[in-house]
Amino acid sequence: MKQVDLKKQNKILTIVLVCILSVTIVVSATLFGVFYFDYGVDPEIPTEAKAHNFILLIGDGMGYNHIKTAELYNNGSMTNIRKLSVNGEVTTRSLSAGATDSAAAATAMATGVKTYNGRISYLNGKSIPTIAEQAKSAGKKVGIVATKAITDATPAAFLAHSKSRNNTAEIAAQLASSDVDVLFGLNNAEMTALKSTIQSDNRDFCVGFEEINASASDKIVGLIDDEIPNIGRNTLASLTDLALEKLENENGFFLMVEGSKIDSYSHTNEIQNMIDELNAFDAAVSRAVAWARKNGNTTVMVVADHETGKLKVPADATADQISNEWFHSSSHTTQNVHYFAYGVGVDSIPALIDNTDVYDIIKQILLG
Repeated sequence: MKQVDLKKQNKILTIVLVCILSVTIVVSATLFGVFYFDYGVDPEIPTEAKAHNFILLIGDGMGYNHIKTAELYNNGSMTNIRKLSVNGEVTTRSLSAGATDSAAAATAMATGVKTYNGRISYLNGKSIPTIAEQAKSAGKKVGIVATKAITDATPAAFLAHSKSRNNTAEIAAQLASSDVDVLFGLNNAEMTALKSTIQSDNRDFCVGFEEINASASDKIVGLIDDEIPNIGRNTLASLTDLALEKLENENGFFLMVEGSKIDSYSHTNEIQNMIDELNAFDAAVSRAVAWARKNGNTTVMVVADHETGKLKVPADATADQISNEWFHSSSHTTQNVHYFAYGVGVDSIPALIDNTDVYDIIKQILLG
């Protein structure tokens, strides 16, 4: 009987394992390069296309089918979002496998740098400068408006830096110490605890719409304990109006407005609530565009951070058929989202951009 050469057998096995590992590393590196590397197109806006002001409106989780569903519900009436003639698609991958989260997506738009899910304008142990911080350094005013907690991922990524979006106290402390001119959103315990830090001779700390609307200060942190209504006087649209009123100045401004809960209701597959939130966001878009048309020298860009819910609109669907069943997921997806734009420099935006390109577009148009 032939003896088994164990030494030779082990050597062959080692060679096989090394080959498998090498192939795995090569394939992984290739996939990383294809799917996760910053493959933005780095759009070049003409040097003469400079705006005094830039308004960025983010529909959190708002895929193209979310907009179509709202239009179907609104008797086929086109949203203010889609009335903006310049539009295209946006890729949204982060450095994490699968779909991006809001933290990484907002970081990409705020800094032009991709990061891992959960990071807030932070990568590899370092804070990344944001467009809001750069605008302040350039002498412009800055405003942030959201319909969820002001420490939530999207608003936080424009003003704060953290290894985790869950470090709410750390984020709140940075918001409180920032020189932001207008900060509107839902309240939380971390922000309330910092009232003495926020309140100053030239900045009001207001809780509730009554205090917010009564404030005469151009610098204001206004937090709401309850939900922000979708209709009536105190809506996202009215907060957008107030922010624009307080931000207007001879040096210009950067304003970010988020329709935060389009995403929330897409996660829970509540299509009617999603539609109501999207319509409220669309009203804010209308106010921003109207302000830009009236005042001029302003760029407005509407975009989503990612798609949520894998929403599909059936062919030949009617308004009375709208159903929660149109959602096919409760998570974020890797689908491209869309951008829509109006004003200075928008004709030079390519039809397909990456989310990191949003930062490049703002920087070129607003800061030169």
